[in-house]
Amino acid sequence: MLTGVVGAKGFIGAYLTKFLLARRVGSLRLLVRTRPHDAEVSGAEVVCGNLLSSEDCACFAEGLRVIYYLAHTNSPVNSDRDWPADGLNNLLPLLNLLEAIRSSKIRPHIVYFSSGGAVYAPSAARIPYVETDRCEPASSYGIQKLAAENYLRLAASQGYITATALRVGNAFGTQLPQHRLQGLIGVAVNNIVHGKPVRVFGSVHNVRDYVHLEDICAIAETAAQSCDGFSIVNVGTRIGYSVLDVLQMIESCYGRRIQIDEAEIDGHGLTDWVVLDNSKAKREFGWTPLIDLRSGINEMLADLHQGLKLGVSMR
Repeated sequence: MLTGVVGAKGFIGAYLTKFLLARRVGSLRLLVRTRPHDAEVSGAEVVCGNLLSSEDCACFAEGLRVIYYLAHTNSPVNSDRDWPADGLNNLLPLLNLLEAIRSSKIRPHIVYFSSGGAVYAPSAARIPYVETDRCEPASSYGIQKLAAENYLRLAASQGYITATALRVGNAFGTQLPQHRLQGLIGVAVNNIVHGKPVRVFGSVHNVRDYVHLEDICAIAETAAQSCDGFSIVNVGTRIGYSVLDVLQMIESCYGRRIQIDEAEIDGHGLTDWVVLDNSKAKREFGWTPLIDLRSGINEMLADLHQGLKLGVSMR
């Protein structure tokens, strides 16, 4: 089976690419704008191109049976700064790829990485969201994700793809650069080890559902085997942690206090509480998350210390 990955150099995409290469299930083709280091993608076919190019989309899509779609260029924090640019950079690329697929008549299954934290309507009930709950995004980021889901549903109804939209909670599992605007745990772990303050966007009391990258990859692999027309599946743990809870857990695991950079607090469009019900994932895919938050943080700290000993650091 020939599988394609769009967004293979991103946070989740890079982890997923390594996961798929390690599994050695079929052949893997990556669409990237600039060629990555060969060591990062050894064993994969690399296609350099741009999703804004219809020709590049057609070249990439040829012969694919599964496509993992993770391309996105911003975060909920900064997506509202330029709505036209957001639509151009984050929705048009998917539409170009869908048009190329329709023309090629290959009918692949698309696993689309949506957002569990940005699409649902705010709720005071504090009950984990199910896939049928009302969606009312509070940011352009969430609107683009929801629009993408609907285009995939439309394409599936017209018969030229099948698709699964994974509404993923807050992913964690690897360190992230200190300047990133998304990925609280990866940034915070990196910063505390290097003695840097952590920027907090929105309230420290905002609650999210944190799910490990290994668990995300596990359900993504299973979802790729689905032949349903179109489905939406939450990827979460049913457990919520506030930003403050997360920072205190990192402090506890590392044994050092975290300094919060209050001068750059922002995030007015962030929902204050999102926890995901994963019953559908368990029922339809037999999936349940295996790595809890504390274990995942401890593993990240151990990996980071090992990297520092080897002279590898992510700034």
